[in-house]
Amino acid sequence: MLTENISLPTIGLNYFSCEKCGKTVFSAEHKVGSMCLNCAFPIPESTLKANPQEIIIRPELIDASKLITGEQKGLWRPTDFNSYVGQESLKNILTGYLRGCKEMGKTFPHFLVDGRAGTGKTTIAYILANMLGLNFVETLSNTIKSPQQLIDLLVQVNGGILLIDELQMINRQVATFLLPILEDFKISGQSIKPFTMMACTTEKGILLKRWKPLVDRCKIQKTLDPYSIEELATLIKQYKDKTFKNVNIDESVFVLLAKNARGTPRIGIRLLESFIYMQKPLEEVFKAYNIVFDGITTEDIKVLRLLAENPKGIGLNSICAYLQTSVENFMYQQESYLIELGLMTIGNRRQITTRGRELLNGLA
Repeated sequence: MLTENISLPTIGLNYFSCEKCGKTVFSAEHKVGSMCLNCAFPIPESTLKANPQEIIIRPELIDASKLITGEQKGLWRPTDFNSYVGQESLKNILTGYLRGCKEMGKTFPHFLVDGRAGTGKTTIAYILANMLGLNFVETLSNTIKSPQQLIDLLVQVNGGILLIDELQMINRQVATFLLPILEDFKISGQSIKPFTMMACTTEKGILLKRWKPLVDRCKIQKTLDPYSIEELATLIKQYKDKTFKNVNIDESVFVLLAKNARGTPRIGIRLLESFIYMQKPLEEVFKAYNIVFDGITTEDIKVLRLLAENPKGIGLNSICAYLQTSVENFMYQQESYLIELGLMTIGNRRQITTRGRELLNGLA
């Protein structure tokens, strides 16, 4: 270990002494101004002792070259419901509440939105906060480890909109602490600033089973509507126009991207960006992601062929063992889409439908 009284060679080394602690630092990447990173970004002793589960980014991990100021350009999102494509019924509900709450001077009520991942739930909360002129804070439920962390989020949101994603995974202690706060905006008898919780879930059934009281606190509850091909194509084109303004793409490409997005905007945008960055024909992009057509992948075909070979049906665990995947992954990634397309059914066992057989015959 180096100490301050060691004589250092002067050839080929880039080092300096921190003006605060006097320690020797060997690289400009490990200093900020005239101080070392430890002095520039000290970790309070109270923080280290208060909560051993707290995540702390130590100074030596920080890339000082990226410590820049000024406005950062992030992911583009629509800022109002006029530019938000799809979900007309939900937009009608929210705009009605927006108008009514403003006219009556009421806090926007807590609300719950359920639907598959990547369908625009976060964007809805972002738009709502923007239209109300309020703070917007986003978090994942299972990252809130204690009541104190929830309080810290409420301080940060400051009477705005707190988006809690995947609410079904919330910690029991945190959920119990949150329930009365949602009702009367009080913590230990002390009134706090009213705020709006937007809860999101991809598993409303599990949420209801575990935390029905939390669901009941949400005065607005809505399942997201499926996106049409036209809506997805419009949404993907909108994203391209805002993010890749100088890239020219034929209109037919947006329709093909929409047809292969499995009904999910996030997948459509991912395919769009792959098409732009890879600079290859769209067919090659689809092939790289194992897409056969209409978003159906080679893994989906594998499932259908297995079901076709077992006309009496097959159990969920057997399918997952065959695919060498988890039950959760299969149900989330594949099964829901195959059911949506009418290619398989669920009863006591999984079975292929007539449409599924016709699809396989068409591939033969």
